[in-house]
Amino acid sequence: MLGLGNSITSGAALGFSPADIANLALWLKNGTGVTAAQWDDSSGNDNHANQSTSGNQATVTGGGLDFEEDNTDHYDLASKITVSANHNFIVGFVITPENPTADRNCILGDDNNEFIDYQVDRVAINCSGTEITYVGDSALFSDGTKAAVVISRNDGSTGTFNVFINGVTPAGSYFGGNQTTNKAIEFDEIGVRNGSGRPFDGILHELVVYDLGTGTHTAAELTALNNYFTSKFGI
Repeated sequence: MLGLGNSITSGAALGFSPADIANLALWLKNGTGVTAAQWDDSSGNDNHANQSTSGNQATVTGGGLDFEEDNTDHYDLASKITVSANHNFIVGFVITPENPTADRNCILGDDNNEFIDYQVDRVAINCSGTEITYVGDSALFSDGTKAAVVISRNDGSTGTFNVFINGVTPAGSYFGGNQTTNKAIEFDEIGVRNGSGRPFDGILHELVVYDLGTGTHTAAELTALNNYFTSKFGI
């Protein structure tokens, strides 16, 4: 399992941009094109996150969006992101959780219940009904404390996942010893799964999704992305 320490020179300090990694499918960039009704996609794919119903709109906060669980705040992507079976991908995001001990919080979802979510001591990825869950030996998230999460699958035929919190793989293990699935996954929602399930409660500061196809990322690219998040957001 690849571990990434914070002692490496910051990717942000070196001028790294998430666009430096190929096949960027979605980039909700902090402070760029953010309104309560829409967060513009900075990847160049025009895959903006939209919400036309005012009661389900998050509040613009610090260049990101503050989601309220009680309001089922959420956004729909202009186009569904489909990662095919045996393909590789990266998802990275920075959040400030609010009350992570209470419920599972969905960051990315789909109408078919494919999702990426988290709870106080775990991160889960559901690919076509197969769930991979990394469980920390202690809490991974705390109320009001920023956290940077990067998830990668880089050998799609085997489907091995790696999960990083604040630039490192924290002490813990994969539930049931299961770290692999090569099944497909799709995303078309931000902040919920299946329209309203497991609503996110907290601030989403930035989000990136890469659909690498049969290509791969390098360890250096993953290090740079982790360090970009931790440096930019002072984690």
